[in-house]
Order: sequence, then structure tokens, then C-alpha cells
Amino acid sequence: MPDSNTPEEVHAATLSVLAFHALSTFELTSTDSQHAPSIRESIGLARLAGHSLEHFERLASRVADLGGDLTSLMESQAGSFRAFRERTRPKDWYESVMKVYVYDGIMTEYCRSALTALDPKSREVVDSVFDDTRSADYLRECLHSVVAGDEVIGSRLALWGRKLVAESLTRIREFAAIPDTVFKKPDEPLLQRLLAGHSKRMSDLGLTA
Repeated sequence: MPDSNTPEEVHAATLSVLAFHALSTFELTSTDSQHAPSIRESIGLARLAGHSLEHFERLASRVADLGGDLTSLMESQAGSFRAFRERTRPKDWYESVMKVYVYDGIMTEYCRSALTALDPKSREVVDSVFDDTRSADYLRECLHSVVAGDEVIGSRLALWGRKLVAESLTRIREFAAIPDTVFKKPDEPLLQRLLAGHSKRMSDLGLTA
């Protein structure tokens, strides 16, 4: 870590990446709400978007407390977030919802394990974000219903999930390579835990990872 970067700057940069992730989830679930096949799903996904915006605001507030310029920090990562979005562009609503379920699940487990070097207050904010299971619970219920009701869509989502897990692990390695942050490179035991967690979440949908 360069001497020119204070711990506050490093922690602010780290949280800005998580804020960008939360904002991206907000944008995706907002769009999914607009294109949902029923009012029930539209309402549910709108609420999820609201949760993601809450998470963004918590992280943004902590970045400000640390003296960070959130806009500038996020602009430095815009290219990588755009590239990930292009690599994982869903074909339809079902794939879009699945993307949030798979990617957020893996990122939550990774961040819980990889951000131990944050200062206590920042860690408290991060834990409050990743301990919020409302989105995961809703998406699991929503996707389980879809898979149970349509075998063809279920098979397609299983294949899509395999692509997403590979892209999510690539994204984690990209996070770990961001300079002046506390993201840790995932070692083999952590990778195995991430894959096991993903397999469990897919099994909860009635799918094989």
C-alpha cells in the first residue's frame, strides 16, 4: 500500500466499490420491476430496489465520514462495472432476476470474508448491508416458483447460473486487484466456500449448480 494513502482513504475507496455495487443492483432491480410479468413481482422487485438504494446511502454516508469523494471514487471504477454488465447482459426478465440472485449471493459471502481489515465503524456499516437478507429471501422464493412452474425455463436458468458463477468469481478477482483497497485475493479455501454456498442457493431453487 503506498505511503501516500491513509487508512481512511483506503477504506473510503473500498466502500465506494461496494456503493457502486449497491447502485448497480438498484438499477437492475428497478428495471426488472418495470418488466415483471405480474403486479406481484413488480411490487416485490420495487421493494428490493428500495433496499439496494438504502444500502447505497449507508455506504455513501460512511465514505463521506471518511473524507472520501464518492463521485470521483466511483468514476474510477465505472469502466470495470460497465464491462461486467456487458459480459453478463441477460436475455430476458428471468435471466435478469437470476443474475441478481447469483451475483449478490456470491459477493455477499466474499465480502464477509475478505473485508476483515476495515476499521470497526466501516465494518459495522458493511455488515449491516450484507446481513440484510430481504432481497435474497424474496429472490429465492420468486425463482423457486418460476423453476417449479416451467421446466424449460428452469433448465435455461441452470445453464445461465453456471455462466454467472464463473463471471462472479472473475469479478471477485477484479475487486481484489483494485489498488489502495482492502479487498483480499480469494484463496482456495474461500473459493471452495463460495462455490459451496452457490451450490446450496441453486439447490434451494430446485436446480443443480
